[in-house]
Amino acid sequence: MAIQTFKRVESKYVITKNQMAQLMPELLEHMVFDKYCIGEKDYPIYSLYFDTNNDDVVRRSVSKPYYKEKLRLRSYRLDPSPEDTVFLEIKKKIGGVVSKRRVTLTYKQAVDFIKKGVVPQLSGVQKQIMNEICYYTKIHPIEKATLIHYDRVALFGKDNKDLRITFDKNLTKTNCTDILSGAGHEKYLADRNTRVMEIKISGASPLWLSKLLSKNCIYKGSFSKIGTSFTKEKSIKAVRLQPEILQPENKPAAVLG
Repeated sequence: MAIQTFKRVESKYVITKNQMAQLMPELLEHMVFDKYCIGEKDYPIYSLYFDTNNDDVVRRSVSKPYYKEKLRLRSYRLDPSPEDTVFLEIKKKIGGVVSKRRVTLTYKQAVDFIKKGVVPQLSGVQKQIMNEICYYTKIHPIEKATLIHYDRVALFGKDNKDLRITFDKNLTKTNCTDILSGAGHEKYLADRNTRVMEIKISGASPLWLSKLLSKNCIYKGSFSKIGTSFTKEKSIKAVRLQPEILQPENKPAAVLG
């Protein structure tokens, strides 16, 4: 089963395609491609970020508070079938430490929860995390969402599996007509030459990595995918998900409406 909880420090760097090419040979002396990089190539990620009608979650996020949290649905394919696996995640950031707790669902279970408020029957840690997600939706009702897509190359440390470095490109925001639908028009959030690099580690960064970044004059930056979508594309409304037809008296709190 996929890992359900993560806690680590995440550092972001906004670099170019050429800078990534310069880094890769030395990175691969210490790291390997993850299993999703078939043939050492990038793979797509689709993340649906949920918010209130007033954009309360993203507004708080872009203000860079000490503590913030958000809920998203992540898939590795567009237009998934009902039984495809997706991940419903709460991501929190306290200071510089990021924690992520997620449940593994079928696409149908995720849609039933988001649109109808039907809570999936889970057990163990997954049940506990699902309870946290339900509590989150009471505080931040799911009323609309934004679909963010990008292509990722991911590496893991050979000797330290807690070390993970990712490179994201082709970052886009899409207006779609339904959850994880292929319909809609993409809006790029960054130049196509841009790569957003993230270093994720639960402990101290290895010395070889610090030296590599210094040698290539690569310094920490800031780039929030959903935050950039909100601030750069204010004129584009976030997608409103179409709920099933429900009787008003039976409409649960977590339903989009």
